[in-house]
Amino acid sequence: MKKIIGVLFLLILLTTSAVWAAANEMNLKVGDPGTGAELTIGSVNTVKWSFRGDLGQTVMIRLQRLGWVNAQMTLAEAAPIGANRSGTYKWQIPADLPPGGNYTMTVVAENGISEMSGEFKLIAGKTPVSKLEIDAPLKVGERWQTGSKMTIRWSYAGNPGQSIKLALIKKDEGAVTVIASTIPVGINGQGSYEWTVPSLKPGTDYYVGIVSNTNAFYQDLGKTPVIISAAK
Repeated sequence: MKKIIGVLFLLILLTTSAVWAAANEMNLKVGDPGTGAELTIGSVNTVKWSFRGDLGQTVMIRLQRLGWVNAQMTLAEAAPIGANRSGTYKWQIPADLPPGGNYTMTVVAENGISEMSGEFKLIAGKTPVSKLEIDAPLKVGERWQTGSKMTIRWSYAGNPGQSIKLALIKKDEGAVTVIASTIPVGINGQGSYEWTVPSLKPGTDYYVGIVSNTNAFYQDLGKTPVIISAAK
């Protein structure tokens, strides 16, 4: 009986080890675009990846832009995974994407294993620049008191959509206070909004954020922090 139990235990151990080893052999690595790469809007580029193990026959490829609102776009639902442990996918960068950083690429295999590239940057080419940017407040150390009225200004180009969302983000906590959820993008490339500052936790690390309601790739965070203080 002890011998049978010992044999069963050995079989379980071997099976578990084999399963663990097989799972451990599966991996996926995105090579291009690499961290710090600069890709020109409108150009054709190649996503490259390597893999090991049986991950399936296809991969999904997704473009993201990380920010106070994360944006994403599926480039391919089921691209061939490749051969000889490597795969590639050619894509043309849409002309309506805004230039800037914080872009990443994710490749997802059929079995769920995925890998995200490092952050890369899109730069303007021959096509007109698309943008949505906070213009004010820009003064370093600008102080907003509870109950005061402040004006937020922004500029845009291209086609970010008909409406935008404004918010105040406290960076150290990630807290988001909505300033306005849906307001017109503006006229002739300019927009503004007057806001009465509510009762907020005092702090020196508040930033004004803006994002398109129809295309979250269009977004920005103010370059300088706002100081929130209690009314005197």
